[in-house]
Amino acid sequence: MFRWLQSGWMIRLKEQLRKMWVRVTLYSIAGIALALTAQFVGPYLPYIPKIDLASGSVGSLLNIIASSMLAVTTFSMSIIVSAYSSATANATPRATRLLEEDRVAQTAVSIFIGSFLFSIVGIIGLSAGLYPDNARVLLFIATLLDIFLITWALLRWVNHLNEFGRMSDIIDRIERAAMEPAKRFRENPSLGAVPRQAALERSIKVHAQRAGYVRYIDFAEMQKAAKTAETEVEVLRMPGKYVHRGEALLGLRDEIGDEFVQAMRNSFTIGESRSFEQDLQYGMTVLGEVASKALSPGINDPGTAIEVLRAGTRVLQAYHDQPEGDQAPDYDRVFAPPLDVPQMYANFFAPIARDGVSTLEVQQTLLDCLGALAVSGHLPAARREAERARNRSGKVITEDWERQILGIE
Repeated sequence: MFRWLQSGWMIRLKEQLRKMWVRVTLYSIAGIALALTAQFVGPYLPYIPKIDLASGSVGSLLNIIASSMLAVTTFSMSIIVSAYSSATANATPRATRLLEEDRVAQTAVSIFIGSFLFSIVGIIGLSAGLYPDNARVLLFIATLLDIFLITWALLRWVNHLNEFGRMSDIIDRIERAAMEPAKRFRENPSLGAVPRQAALERSIKVHAQRAGYVRYIDFAEMQKAAKTAETEVEVLRMPGKYVHRGEALLGLRDEIGDEFVQAMRNSFTIGESRSFEQDLQYGMTVLGEVASKALSPGINDPGTAIEVLRAGTRVLQAYHDQPEGDQAPDYDRVFAPPLDVPQMYANFFAPIARDGVSTLEVQQTLLDCLGALAVSGHLPAARREAERARNRSGKVITEDWERQILGIE
């Protein structure tokens, strides 16, 4: 199951399906196809005189749908863009991608645009006389179904607007995005590869042909190429790392053919931005950015920072839970470094400790979270971050009662 979900084509497919234009295009095609199908299917339907009169009003209904859906689509897009701007200003620009992938928003806009195109094509068909009597009846029934679909989408969209783009919603989205790689790393410390810190005895480097962040790695394809070429592979740049053009991506044990080298190079997907898919460090960093923005003088919202600390702690505790399987490597010819847990703790807690250095409630929550992770997480990393936080806040907090609460001598 893990291999199938982590295959390169599957990750790319999921990434494309999350984009709004894909869903809008599918619903638009469905709307146009529905309007065009009526003229071909209608003649084969039995004549239904009871709704023949109602079918004569289908043109009026389509005109109402066309005019209203255009306005509703414009209004919905303005709300979505405002949510993006609010997330950028108050949380972090990296959170806008998660809002862009919101399924409820995408479905609502897609239904509105698809209904608009359905009504336009229907109006054109009626004006051109393309619909005989039975086809008009079928178009009328399709219009009623479309009205029901629009009503369902509107009710769902209005209810969704109560939370969409709010700070708590953004934190929940980032937490869910970070939770998936946390579980992957828990079950497979090196994403299915053989965990290894030391380099191969003889390493032939494979260099990147373009610069950018390693978004994800198709370990299954790399294993397949390494097995066919009868060699072993060492991953030098894990997801989340920035690689310069000409910098080493891989190390090979043996000299192999150019086609295998290119296949292994193609296992890396490199882009201009990082991805949450295989990059737990990125999810924790984005969570920390939200807290840092909330603690800035311009916003000064310690409550948001506390919510972030709780969310980040839940992700880390999920990572430290007992794995469900035996953690046996899936790819025995691929070696990769395990997750740098102390660095992940530092990336998340250090900026919050720095920006909330003078805020008692933030420091108290931070130490409480680190105390929990010292019990159920990585003890050395938790103790190190707690000591750093106390040393930093001890230079700023002067009240004895506050120092006593934080355990500062």
